[in-house]
Amino acid sequence: NTQRQLANLDNFKFVNLNYDTSGGRFVANLFTSPLDRYTWNNEAGMTVTQGFPGPYISTNFKKRNVFGGLEILELNGRFGFEGVAAVTSEGGFYKSTEAAGNASITFPQFLFPFRSAAAFRYGRNNPRTKILAGYTYTDRPEYQRSITTLSATYTWDLQRRLQFSFSPATLNVINSTESRGFDSLLNDLKLKGNNLINAFKPSYVSSMIFSLTWNNNYGVAQKSSTFIRTTLESGGTLLNLYSPKFIQDQGLEPYKYFRISFDIRKNVVIDKTRALAYRFNTGFGYAYSSNQVLPYEKNFFVGGSNSVRAWRPRRLGLGSDPPPINADPSSSGYFNYRFERPGQLLIEGSVEWRQKLVGFLNYALFIDAGNVWALQTSSNDASNFRWNKFYNEFGVGTGFGLRFDFTFLILRFDVGIKAWDPGRPVGSRFVLPNVSFKKPYAYHEPVIYNIGIGYPF
Repeated sequence: NTQRQLANLDNFKFVNLNYDTSGGRFVANLFTSPLDRYTWNNEAGMTVTQGFPGPYISTNFKKRNVFGGLEILELNGRFGFEGVAAVTSEGGFYKSTEAAGNASITFPQFLFPFRSAAAFRYGRNNPRTKILAGYTYTDRPEYQRSITTLSATYTWDLQRRLQFSFSPATLNVINSTESRGFDSLLNDLKLKGNNLINAFKPSYVSSMIFSLTWNNNYGVAQKSSTFIRTTLESGGTLLNLYSPKFIQDQGLEPYKYFRISFDIRKNVVIDKTRALAYRFNTGFGYAYSSNQVLPYEKNFFVGGSNSVRAWRPRRLGLGSDPPPINADPSSSGYFNYRFERPGQLLIEGSVEWRQKLVGFLNYALFIDAGNVWALQTSSNDASNFRWNKFYNEFGVGTGFGLRFDFTFLILRFDVGIKAWDPGRPVGSRFVLPNVSFKKPYAYHEPVIYNIGIGYPF
């Protein structure tokens, strides 16, 4: 245990522990070799976000043993372009520019309010305290957006497979500037009950976050494994310590909410060439501030290359509420997926059969199902969660994919096909017979082509 904990400190190249029992004594000899105190890494690469690729460059500066107690100081910077689905366009493909920087320092023990005796008592649990300050700027044709973050996080292990994380204070100040046309569109949506406008209000989001992660070798392809993560978040709790009027006087919208999520993934290895993987993911959020809405980033979304792959990113839902019908369904698909569909309740699951095809090429067959709903009663009842009808409102997609396994990288190409569309009228929701592969991704339903790096779950 001592050897493993020292290795986890990210301060040593190797840690060897030898025992000397000569002379009737038992002596433990510890041999270590320190890592370089200063390291600087630069990276250039490509990410795939919501099925679209984008290049980026990043830099990381690390200083170890900052105060002589094995602390680690990190400075990170990133600049990149991402191809993303437009917020207000069904087939739009926009270049999003993002610049981000943060500074963090990690201590190998619990800091305030713990005393040294408590720090010693919990030492075997690999405790860490991380303090972070960061800034992110995003520039898209519709808006420019900045997020300033300050957080403190405690992390510790109960067992080798079980990890806890607790952030007593995570503070975000969000500012946005919208184009004139986009601002007009947001106000029109507000009149129709769509809360997209809340994503772009200057806001102050404070929260306390607790998460538990169980990882039984998940990600090791040769072994059956399980991954479980649950997260509880209380937003606005810190507002009880001071008057929210101070925040509002700064022109910021404060939020109070509660949010919980649960994600379980299982990979069952049949033999060296076959495996069955499945996932269940759920969560809900409830706002109790005067505006009765969640911060936009705290909503749930379904659709995309890591979700229900037969729908475009973040476009499935809510409930059986249909998107607008296209002016020319025969050429553009039945629905106009123009807007993102944020919800307060999420239920989704996937089952995927994975098998080796030849060499580094694997294939997969999958079924995805899920949806999001409104919990706090919407003016449109079709989007509200109801126990007597929710089971008939899951969007169901199936499909197949190819996986190029280069050992150090898995490149994924999935074809998602709609099977059951809850937005259609009752009696017309089974749409699998309508499948067509002739139209391109951006303009046709129900086939969606997804590109990704790594497995979807």
